[in-house]
Amino acid sequence: MGQPPERRLLWILIGLALLSRLVWVLWVHPPGEYLYSDMRLYAERAVALADKGIPAPTRTLAWQAYGTHMLLAAPLRLFGTQPPMLSGALLWGLLGAVSVPLAYLLACRVLRERWQARTAGIAALLWFPNLSTTGFFLSETPFLCAQLLSLYWLVVCFQEGRRAWPAGVASAVAFMLRPQAAVFYVFVLLIWLVNVRRLQHIKWHHIVGVGAPLVLALGFSLWRFHYHTGYWGGIAENANMNLTAGRCHNINTQAYRTQREFTTAERKDDQTNGRRVTLPGFRTLKNWVPEWSPLALRPALKGDSIRFVGYIGDPFIHKDIRAKCYAATGLLEQVRYSFVNMMLQWFIAGQWPETSKGHKHTLVIAEVYRYFFNTVVLLPSLVGVGLALRGVRRDPALAVLAACLVGAMIIAAIFFGDPRLRTPYDPVSIILALYAVAVALPAWRAWRARRAGNTPAPAA
Repeated sequence: MGQPPERRLLWILIGLALLSRLVWVLWVHPPGEYLYSDMRLYAERAVALADKGIPAPTRTLAWQAYGTHMLLAAPLRLFGTQPPMLSGALLWGLLGAVSVPLAYLLACRVLRERWQARTAGIAALLWFPNLSTTGFFLSETPFLCAQLLSLYWLVVCFQEGRRAWPAGVASAVAFMLRPQAAVFYVFVLLIWLVNVRRLQHIKWHHIVGVGAPLVLALGFSLWRFHYHTGYWGGIAENANMNLTAGRCHNINTQAYRTQREFTTAERKDDQTNGRRVTLPGFRTLKNWVPEWSPLALRPALKGDSIRFVGYIGDPFIHKDIRAKCYAATGLLEQVRYSFVNMMLQWFIAGQWPETSKGHKHTLVIAEVYRYFFNTVVLLPSLVGVGLALRGVRRDPALAVLAACLVGAMIIAAIFFGDPRLRTPYDPVSIILALYAVAVALPAWRAWRARRAGNTPAPAA
């Protein structure tokens, strides 16, 4: 059951988190002033939804997961959509601030030593990558908050048989922000099935409380996708392109409206035109990793770009492209692709959008945190995942945290990893790293004691 939180520390974390996040989004880095790439698309859709209400069927609205722009549209609807959208910035700052005490409370639930929970809470407060993303209208900040809230209430449910419905609602919100989180909730169900006889305080109404909001969110997501695309079978069409990139290792995906445009681009090898999406992590692989390395970028179709005529998210076009990539690579190379994809969330690539123009000063700080994570947190956190899963019957609540990281690694291996996509999981990694250290310290002390006991006494 962990430990009770220290009320004084909790209030200090709440106050400092509010101060730092609100200063960041209102004065230092207002997200409404940094609207490009994904941020621009989320903001445009949120403004359109706030001003005009539910739109007519439009395929472009099925390109990304909808949770982020719908959430951003709520304050814009209430307080206006005029630039620089301060109401949205305020919401993002509050969500980022709430994540700090949530990380501390979650650590108190699963860790036994006060120094561990204190360290987790202070690390969440000072973790610059998560502070930085509050300054962009991206899914990372709301997903960080929803995921931690989901984890906290799921842990409470596993430990005490309470808060099932709040856990389900928070989980549904996390799913709508990032549908790939569904992998984690499947693992949560498996952890309960493994412990069903031991967790007798968890009844069927708890399962319904957690599962019903998730099922409703899934049903709404599938219906909305069909409403905008005219076919069933997805939640966001960018998943088709992302899966192709993960299985073909192309840097660019370029779609053209006409065969003439396509032919011209092919002849000139123009990588800048058409409806284009670029993966910065793969470009970094090409530029910095030598060909002989097991992490080298080796595109299945022997080119930086995959080009075609049609809509960029068309599932049937991408299915045919992936079939060509599978035939060209074989099973072993696809396994290597998965390994490279997963490594991208920890190594090689920098954190976007810090790597974009105008962020050279904050990029230095982000890189310091990235190297700190890789050298100090990563290995202990992976050990913590292994220990938590091995003890799934002894402490299923801790195994839930481990399953969260395992789900993120599986998604990265299938599609591709990126430090930006990983940072919402960093508080969980820190908690599991602290757990691994707490397990290792007594073993190390016992080893030293045995060694000291076996040392012969000095001669008189």
